[in-house]
Formats: sequence, structure tokens, C-alpha cells
Amino acid sequence: MTPGLGDLLRLARFTVSDPRAGARAVLMMDLPLQARWLVLVFSAVAAALVTSVGLTLLPPEVQALLGDDLPSPLASAALQVALLVVASGVIHRVGQWRGGKGNFADAMVLVAWLQFILVCVEVLQLVAQLVLPFVADILGVLGIMLFFWLLSHFVAELHGFRSTLAVLGGILVVMFGMAFVLAAILMPVLGA
Repeated sequence: MTPGLGDLLRLARFTVSDPRAGARAVLMMDLPLQARWLVLVFSAVAAALVTSVGLTLLPPEVQALLGDDLPSPLASAALQVALLVVASGVIHRVGQWRGGKGNFADAMVLVAWLQFILVCVEVLQLVAQLVLPFVADILGVLGIMLFFWLLSHFVAELHGFRSTLAVLGGILVVMFGMAFVLAAILMPVLGA
């Protein structure tokens, strides 16, 4: 039986309150690899569409500041898919390097699940932007905190690590390291 949207939203709420148990529940679905790819692509497309809607709801003066250089929703979705695949690969490889037991397919489904939950938060943020803009700002900050909270628990559960705090430290080190390498690669291309 395929879960409906209501089931997914209930599981998302449960996952936020107990991330490791939520991650286990997602992994116990034991989706075939093709379904995992579809879930990943769907979550990326949903994120791109919600972001696109959010950009159209910005005040005209903010839209003017952003200009016409924003990517199309299709290009944004393709970029999202690429980033989610890279994130899955990094989570898998770095976790295994540190003695973890997780695999790429499980990393991919957990990354897609994390993206789905963040899309739900972004939808709430869009609704708040229309009704109570200051709440949208608070939701934005909470969304960033939720990202790190869930990611550290998901990685810990995926790889069988005990300390989510140590995992969070590892995530931050890897993120800063990747940002440094990316900056070193792009600086000569883009010009410092």
C-alpha cells in the first residue's frame, strides 16, 4: 500500500519529534531502488516549485533586486537533484570512512525524506509570509536548526553511530571543508 499525503505528513511530524525512530520507519519501508530515485527526484522538484512560488510572492522591490538571473524551476529542480545525490554520496562515503554501516540507497532515501520535511516547513513559511510575515522569519531560522537536527540524527541512525553531537560536529567539518575546496576551485574561474 502506498502512503498518502496525510500519512507522510503524520510521519514527518513524528520524525521531527523523534528523528531516529522516524528515520528507522522510513528505512523499514524498504523501497526498491527505482522508487528511492523517484522519491529523491520528487522531493527536489517539490522544493524547486515551492521556492519558485516563494520568489513570485516577494514584494516587487525585492524581485527587482534579485533581477532576471534566477534559474528556471526546471533548472532549479535539476540542480536540487544533483545536490541531493552528492549529499547522499558524501553521507554514505564519509560515514563508512568513519566506521558506519549505512549504504548509498539508504542515505539517498533519508536525504529525500529530509528534503520533504524541509519542503513542508517552506510551505508553512510561505503561508506565514502572507499572513504574519514576522512568523515566516522565525520559521526560516527554525528551518535551519531543524535541518541540522534531523541531518545529524539521520546520519547517526543510518550508520549506527551513538553520538548525534559527534555526528553534528562531523557534518559541520565536512560542510566547511567542502565549502573551502569549492571556493578554491571556483576562485580562479570566477576571479577573486
